[in-house]
Amino acid sequence: MNNIAERDQYLGRPIVNVTDEGHIITKNPLLAPYVVKITKMWRKLGAWFWLATQNIDDLPRAAEPMLNMIEWWVCLSMPPDEVEKIARFRELSPAQKALMLSARKEAGKFTEGVILSKSMEVLFRAVPPSLYLALAQTEPEEKAERYQLMQQHGVSELDAAFKVAEKIDRARGIESPTLDLP
Repeated sequence: MNNIAERDQYLGRPIVNVTDEGHIITKNPLLAPYVVKITKMWRKLGAWFWLATQNIDDLPRAAEPMLNMIEWWVCLSMPPDEVEKIARFRELSPAQKALMLSARKEAGKFTEGVILSKSMEVLFRAVPPSLYLALAQTEPEEKAERYQLMQQHGVSELDAAFKVAEKIDRARGIESPTLDLP
């Protein structure tokens, strides 16, 4: 990744490296200092390290310098204690805290969040298509529902996900698109 960033630094195209469950690599005592250093260095190369985690407490102390450098905070709905934890790394006005606390989530429907940067404060709502939701389901009961559909209809897991998506669409009051698959 670093070689690509160095090679392409003059092209004017940003590189965004997204790491989900980022606390896993930052907890590694050998990787945490590297991640902090690479975050500083990549900014000069037009590359951005985006770290996603569900709980800021999962990040070790060694990652704190990196958290202090974050320019863009994309925060999904969270409880008040999480907002206060973020305030340790980024100064938050009372209005920003209120905005963060106003973000809501309704499972299977939408998730709201807040984007904070020097130039922007935005509340957004993400409403993923039903098929995306169905394909992303990882909870045991969701997997069990897909498995039951596979057994009941003699279909693949993908076809079962299509059936789950149709069910989500019906609950949303919309008609599922018709797909003619081979």
